[in-house]
Amino acid sequence: MQQLLAALSRPELCNALLLAEAGTGKTALVQATMLADPRRLYLELDPARMISQAGDAANMASMLKALFDEAERFVLDEGRELVLFIDEFHQIVQLSDAAVEAIKPVLASSGARGIRIIGATTYDEFHQHISRNQALVERLQRINVSPPDQDTTVRILAGMAQRYGVADQFRDDHIFRQIYDYTQRYMPASAQPRKAILVLDSMVGWHRYTKRPLDRALLADVLHESLGVNVAFQVDGANIKQQLDARVLSQDLATGAVARRLQLSVANLNDKTRPEASFLFTGSTGVGKTELTKQLARLLFGDDQRHLIRFDMTEYAEDSSFTSFRSELTKRVWDVSHAVLLFDEIEKASPMVTRVLLQVLDDGRLSDDNNRKVSFLNTYIVLTTNAGSEIYRTIAQYAADDTGSGRQLLEYEKLIRRSISSTTGDNRFPPELLGRFDVIVPFQPLSRQTQTTIVRNKLRQLVQEVFVKHNVRVEIDERVLRYLTEDKGDTDSDAGGARAAVARLTNEVTTAVATFINEHRAQRQIRVDVAGELVSDDKTLLRPAARIVVSAMR
Repeated sequence: MQQLLAALSRPELCNALLLAEAGTGKTALVQATMLADPRRLYLELDPARMISQAGDAANMASMLKALFDEAERFVLDEGRELVLFIDEFHQIVQLSDAAVEAIKPVLASSGARGIRIIGATTYDEFHQHISRNQALVERLQRINVSPPDQDTTVRILAGMAQRYGVADQFRDDHIFRQIYDYTQRYMPASAQPRKAILVLDSMVGWHRYTKRPLDRALLADVLHESLGVNVAFQVDGANIKQQLDARVLSQDLATGAVARRLQLSVANLNDKTRPEASFLFTGSTGVGKTELTKQLARLLFGDDQRHLIRFDMTEYAEDSSFTSFRSELTKRVWDVSHAVLLFDEIEKASPMVTRVLLQVLDDGRLSDDNNRKVSFLNTYIVLTTNAGSEIYRTIAQYAADDTGSGRQLLEYEKLIRRSISSTTGDNRFPPELLGRFDVIVPFQPLSRQTQTTIVRNKLRQLVQEVFVKHNVRVEIDERVLRYLTEDKGDTDSDAGGARAAVARLTNEVTTAVATFINEHRAQRQIRVDVAGELVSDDKTLLRPAARIVVSAMR
């Protein structure tokens, strides 16, 4: 306010242009200045209404000239200086050169005329519409209006609570400080104090409608309803791992590493200048890297899939895709700033694309197409890679582990890192990324026992799904599981892991069941068997002789 009062007191060029993001309080600053400056009369112009009434640029220029002439007569008649506040100042500049030329003489001799002008606009609008007109810029003293700090915002919120008649609901200012902290963290695209006031306003509305106290529980519900973020998320490390293990089998080392790092974020002890957490999931295909990422998103954000943002990096293999990747990434994070970001098969991306991720991992920010700073501080970033496949092939052959405990896997950790960073060709992993991750998570190649467990669970799901959707009971012979996992299964790390096992089940069992149901709609009990000898029963068989058959139960 003092800077603005000083600008208005200059002898000649006593005009100011307030620059700040929307919602920072430019209008409130002018109102406060008015109260501290009773010598002058403050009036606000509405450029949008003037433009609407003028109809075209020529009429707008004439209207502005008439307005300033009338203002000058008022100053002479009343003997009192006049301050004209023009919010959205860029609208006049944007309209036409004639409108700008009409306002320049007033700005050039405002002190002599007794007229001061205060304009207000955002940084984006200033650079887009005003900065190119040097003569206009020189006639305005630019004042950067910074968002209020926490203490100032808390005082504003306390004043709003007094105005709403609910001040007695707050014993101290800790709720106001939580509102500030949460809106800073989860609403980075908006400015203070507007975003804090909006949250308090919503809380008061809920309070009046539901009679709930204005406490942290209500604040958490308001943020969950409006932003989809669960600020009440509080669990211990063991519970986090248990929930991750519910969907990802036999990867104890991987789920444990993610759970430990996630607990750091939950305790609010992570580095606030970088994303909440960053992981590199490394391992052969089909071992659970993507599934663990999905489960992480479910744990943090429930079933709202908007908070899992996935990029298939094979789509950004060419340098020409750099611009579209940057644009899409910033757009999606601007829309949903608290999310899990999955960059699948990062080794397939262009080096230009991976350099964008270097900035995100280091600074937690990236400029979008409109030169806005998009914050990644509320994101959990996961990159997956299949690089280093020769090491995992060795692990699958000589260090099998049915639990994925990592006891043997850790012995290969240095080899995995070295293999990943030295990979060349189409599967080149950018080595400069390795040092940017909070945690590098190796995934154990799936053993035959783990694949058997996965396929067994999928078969159970198939039985349940058929009954729910078709009212048909399905009985599956135990040899079907052996057929899928032993005769058709493959524990080689390049064979596709769980993804390939599930694909075999779909192709051979699910498709056969679907065909039988479609052809025998009246049948309510069916059976899935294996016809022929299994290789696992007769090692002398040179080729698989068994096949899946579906029949009606007698």
